[in-house]
Amino acid sequence: MWCKRILWLIAFCSLSWDSRVAAEVATPPSMGTTYTLQKILDLAIKHNPLLKETQGILEQKEGGMLSASAYPNPTLSFQSGEGTVRDPSVGISITERYVTLSQPLEWPGKRAARQQAAQAGVDSALSSKEEAKLNLIATTKKAFYDLLLAERHAETAIQNVQTMMEVREAVIRRVDAGEAPPFEAVKVKVESMKVQKEVARAKGVVQALQASLNSLTAGALGSDFTVQGAFASWQDDIQLHLLSEETLAAHPMMTKWQHLVEEAKQSHRQEQQARIPNITLSGGYQRDAGREAYVAGLSIPFPVWNQRQGDIARAKGILREREAGLLRTKHELLKGITQQIQLSQAAAAQIATYEKGLLKQAEEALRIAQVSFKYGEAGLLDVLDAQRVLRQTQLDYAQAKYDLSIALTELERFQGSPLYP
Repeated sequence: MWCKRILWLIAFCSLSWDSRVAAEVATPPSMGTTYTLQKILDLAIKHNPLLKETQGILEQKEGGMLSASAYPNPTLSFQSGEGTVRDPSVGISITERYVTLSQPLEWPGKRAARQQAAQAGVDSALSSKEEAKLNLIATTKKAFYDLLLAERHAETAIQNVQTMMEVREAVIRRVDAGEAPPFEAVKVKVESMKVQKEVARAKGVVQALQASLNSLTAGALGSDFTVQGAFASWQDDIQLHLLSEETLAAHPMMTKWQHLVEEAKQSHRQEQQARIPNITLSGGYQRDAGREAYVAGLSIPFPVWNQRQGDIARAKGILREREAGLLRTKHELLKGITQQIQLSQAAAAQIATYEKGLLKQAEEALRIAQVSFKYGEAGLLDVLDAQRVLRQTQLDYAQAKYDLSIALTELERFQGSPLYP
């Protein structure tokens, strides 16, 4: 007696759950703005604050270049006061005046090195801006493909619910007709609850990934939007040696570090040239009591105690550090290209396996199981197993296409430009 009550309780709960979630599944999605991948990339480049931050750094470097080109300012000094002739005392009193104009003259070698270091700093900031744009594009593409994969999972889950509804109706008809035990109905309803819970979870993941993608555009996509597009595809014309040559020649990370090395070289040369002191030319007019004169002067500091050994050594250390950074970046980019090409090839091979027959075989297996179950030649477990196999095959196929898209996105980031025009 108690066993029947438990079975009816489970059936009642499952029916209430089925009606609520089925209504949610049947509800048409809100028709928000639809964005393609290219449109999302355009919005991210336009609104993402990261690029605005790099623009601010670039403007700072440009300001530093202006400062490096400026000449030292002259100094004008003026003194005045009442003066009286004392020896011999004649009782004459006049206003004395002293006017001096001095102009520092910078050593040409130090000035040229400073200007070249500032120019290299501007060039490195430009490359950093391009690097930030490249990373933003890769991050946005990955977020787009994350959302696309989540939507594929949600679609598969909804299709799974619809299939389970058909199986459940068939099982209930067989139970009502006395062709199957009542426990079969409870079992299929429990399975329906599981797949419906998967729909709710998949929709939650989609919403979370929509918010993540929207944040990359600084909210430009809005709260209600959909994406339109497909996963990236593999092309066999990708050659490792060509990509490696293009990367080392024009990748923003390589050019950034090359300019940083040049900046450090010029800074080191500037410190070496700074051992030669600046001279100061001066000229003035003096009007004393009983005396008037025009004077000229030359001021030369002598580097006796401080010959800038510490500054030169520090600049040389920075140069060595940046040279090591350039070499490390080179090997990281080459390693990344090699790895992503291998991952792309592996994912492309998996996709070909699914498309050449694995998907069709799983679909045919489910169809045969459903037909056999309809005519009583197969059990419920056979249908459920075939359905799980098909769903897992579809998910694995979508995952392989996602893996290929991510690998190609990373390959573009390591290569420094789009793979396909």
